[in-house]
Amino acid sequence: MARNNRATFAQLGPSLLAKFQNLARNVFSGQSPEFKRLLWTVIFMTAFGLVMVFSSSYVDAVIKENDIFGEMWSQLGGIVIGGFLLLVFANLRPERLLNLANFSMGLGILLQLLVIFTPLGASVNGNRNWLYLGPISMQPSEFIKIALILYIAKMLTAPNRFESHELQFWYAPSIAFGVVAVLVGFLGSDVGTTLIMAIILFGMYYMAALPWKYVATLALAAAIAVPGLMMSNASRRGRFFAWLNPSAPDPNGYNWQSEHAKWAFASGGPFGVGLGNSKMKWSWLPEAQNDFIFAIIGEELGMFVALFTIALFIALGMVMMKIAKKTKDPFQSLVVYGVTFWIMSQAFINISVVLTMFPVLGVNLPLISAGGTSMLATLVAIGIVLGIEKNNSLKPALRVVQGAGRR
Repeated sequence: MARNNRATFAQLGPSLLAKFQNLARNVFSGQSPEFKRLLWTVIFMTAFGLVMVFSSSYVDAVIKENDIFGEMWSQLGGIVIGGFLLLVFANLRPERLLNLANFSMGLGILLQLLVIFTPLGASVNGNRNWLYLGPISMQPSEFIKIALILYIAKMLTAPNRFESHELQFWYAPSIAFGVVAVLVGFLGSDVGTTLIMAIILFGMYYMAALPWKYVATLALAAAIAVPGLMMSNASRRGRFFAWLNPSAPDPNGYNWQSEHAKWAFASGGPFGVGLGNSKMKWSWLPEAQNDFIFAIIGEELGMFVALFTIALFIALGMVMMKIAKKTKDPFQSLVVYGVTFWIMSQAFINISVVLTMFPVLGVNLPLISAGGTSMLATLVAIGIVLGIEKNNSLKPALRVVQGAGRR
């Protein structure tokens, strides 16, 4: 039996590899400079992140007597699976994203309901945002970001939006966001993700040239909701007031991570203490491989590499903004803007938390921090952007022929 299985695998292996190579060839051949810059920036960032995940996690594994490569292997698995999904979505015709918008939004809300109201959901670090389906664990809130972007873009670019009352194409995305915000933020206690989704919604409304009265209404609602969300939990209140007054007594250790992140940067100086030589990761800085990996970058590799990391995100944002501007289809352009607002705002919030500009919000650094679900969702989003840019590069006649052949 085992011999038959090996024989079957030996027969299927080359076939699957050939299909994968063909998929990659279809995606990468003859692409624009923006496509290549985006792809190579993402490849470099994930590789750099893999090195830093290992460097920041192996000490904790030694202390807990776990496999020192465990976190790295998990991250590599997320990169491999995410890379495959990136290829799939980069090879997907952007028009098909319209068909996924409503379905993905409904599925995302359903999964988040399972997290909140069933035993399948679990709380980690005070946030109820994990779903366990047998051996598989995931954070539906990461994929809800993609669903929200697709749904908002679809509603804001609907063909009949100007033929009826202007509220028709404003209230649907707002209600969808409100439902998600309640599920993720107030019931799931995930302030960071809720804030990122609010920025996505606000940014997409702005880029869709929605009347300012609606954008201002959203901003006012966010200004009321975010402080209310911060005050709705004792731990969050403690973190917020500790951040406002860092010199006050802190018996509960709310400022522990922030203080040690500052010490990490201080000890790193301009050139760092050397890769692998961090002292803060020796149980002084919780979540060193996740939310506070930027502090380890600053400590081990120094201020210049930390600034280079920021420059990578700026380069990533600039190339995606360029793709969004050159995309003629309104729906596709708005999707790229949404992905850009997501990744850039998440990176900004994470780095700001590490630098004590914001209170601790539990947001990781895209493409670099440990986290399988986050990596998968981010690479899928990048794949969508690459697919849109690939479609931009097609000659108009070829685009029409392909579209007609796939209807």
